[in-house]
Amino acid sequence: MYLSMLSTEKKYLFRDLELIMSNVDGDFSPEEKNIIDAHCIEMHIDNNNYEIDNRQDGILNQLQESLTEQERSIFFLELVGTVMADDVYPDAEKELIGKLAQILQVSETKVNEAFTIIAEMKSVYAKCAAFIK
Repeated sequence: MYLSMLSTEKKYLFRDLELIMSNVDGDFSPEEKNIIDAHCIEMHIDNNNYEIDNRQDGILNQLQESLTEQERSIFFLELVGTVMADDVYPDAEKELIGKLAQILQVSETKVNEAFTIIAEMKSVYAKCAAFIK
């Protein structure tokens, strides 16, 4: 949705973090791959064959140092969309989302709001898909 607003460097950071998030539970689902592909198209970058260029620690450190408040919100909202893509939210993803929220200084209220927004979007998309069938 808002990934095109990021600088090129931050787009690659986002992609790597999204790949980490998608693989953290050991289940890289087709739905997660589809959303990563859509995000890469939106950002005009390659999906890098789903390979991660940066280590998780390095990415998280860069996030703390370089993102504006708006970019933090973009990263968080879009990543919530990714983890919810396959309708499976295991403990490993919950833990990483919690860590990300802490690093990005996203309040518990905004965390809950992000999950609500994405759930509502998924519902609307499902209704649209049903409408055109």
